[in-house]
Amino acid sequence: MGQKTIDEFREKHFENYKNAVIETLKNNTVSLFEDDIKSLLQKPPLDSMDVIRCKFLDLAKRHKTIIQAEALDQILDAYRKSVVKYIPGWKKMRIDELSKIVHSFSPKRENDVIRFNKKDFQLLDRKLKRQMKENIIEVIEKKIVNNVNQLFTDSIDDKIKKTYSDEMIKYVRSAYVKQLLENVDFKIIVKDTTLMNGVREQGERFLFTKRNSYLLNENKSSNQEG
Repeated sequence: MGQKTIDEFREKHFENYKNAVIETLKNNTVSLFEDDIKSLLQKPPLDSMDVIRCKFLDLAKRHKTIIQAEALDQILDAYRKSVVKYIPGWKKMRIDELSKIVHSFSPKRENDVIRFNKKDFQLLDRKLKRQMKENIIEVIEKKIVNNVNQLFTDSIDDKIKKTYSDEMIKYVRSAYVKQLLENVDFKIIVKDTTLMNGVREQGERFLFTKRNSYLLNENKSSNQEG
């Protein structure tokens, strides 16, 4: 087999390796957002698990007032449908940023492989979480805060309405967002670690094939024989 063919085979092996790393990155990112983070934003399977709904109903009970459950469900559904529309953009941001590391990788030594290190995630994660926070807060303002008055019937005292509304708005703007972003942060950290391990495994597989493939080592074998 000629040297040109061997070099082409090596180049193809290298490109396949980079493509496998990109695929690992994409699968990890899809799982992060479509499985982990989406589960935090979508309607929970049980009403008792719906932290906003439960909080609003508890506040109503504490203020000895009644809110319209159907209106509450509509408001929360609108919030959730709007916020999950941002997921494709969040996914793209993570994939685009981390893909740069893969595309720019050029081995200097025989055993160099692509690595994702903790520092590679720090700037990205801050940028990503800042964007997510902005988007979530924006949707909360539009879909929940601006529609709080739809929860009340005309018979409810204006003073109670204001007190109740103020407490609900304070909750969704502060405690709810804080708790949600803490959960998001945990999901991201877990997936970052999973991705680092997955990319390391791809590198080990790449090097194993490189060392043990007859074709990839043919010229070395020829030199040794010569």
